[in-house]
Amino acid sequence: EALAQLDEIDGKGVKPVDDEDREQVQDILASSEPGLELEVEKGEISIHARNLKACTVNYYPMDVELLFSRKPFVKDDTEHFTSIVPNLSRKIALPKGKEVHSFPVPDEFADRNVMVEVVAAGIREAKAYYANDLKVQLIENYGQVQVAHSETGKPLPETYVKVYARLGNGQSRFYKDGYTDLRGRFDYASLNTGDLDDARDFSILVLHDRHGAAIREAKPPSQ
Repeated sequence: EALAQLDEIDGKGVKPVDDEDREQVQDILASSEPGLELEVEKGEISIHARNLKACTVNYYPMDVELLFSRKPFVKDDTEHFTSIVPNLSRKIALPKGKEVHSFPVPDEFADRNVMVEVVAAGIREAKAYYANDLKVQLIENYGQVQVAHSETGKPLPETYVKVYARLGNGQSRFYKDGYTDLRGRFDYASLNTGDLDDARDFSILVLHDRHGAAIREAKPPSQ
């Protein structure tokens, strides 16, 4: 059995030592099962694959504000794209013996918000890629968000911020919107009504006309 495990580590496949040993049979089935995971960060796509020779990568441009308004607490609203034809589709060969295959987001989507979908052997994984130059910091104790340029660190005034709240009954609804001040700050929690008392979570869209978009979630400040 130990030799069989060493063969699996070396990528030689697994053969049962005892055909009637259920645990060994389960190990064989598990070791041959296809696996697929996806990461999209900083303009790079990383595919973690197991027992797969190739996959298809699909790209869907996103209207971030529209999708956010539909499902504010689902940053990766992947189901919305299952019935849409992708703007770009590419078949990618997955190198044998390499667990992670990485490559840059295509140039035509490098500065756009796009949903990246990977499909292989009946497995589907999807992640949203938000192209931005934003540094977004939450100051949760005071219900504020601060927005700055990611490279220069300079505040970004007049950045649009849209906030939805998830209430105690589980429903989500529009809470407030507005623009950051000269310091790049926006108070996402304060209202002249008592709605804060019923808010359990906030979902916050930060949208700048030149520097892109970002979505963050936060708890209400302690009262």
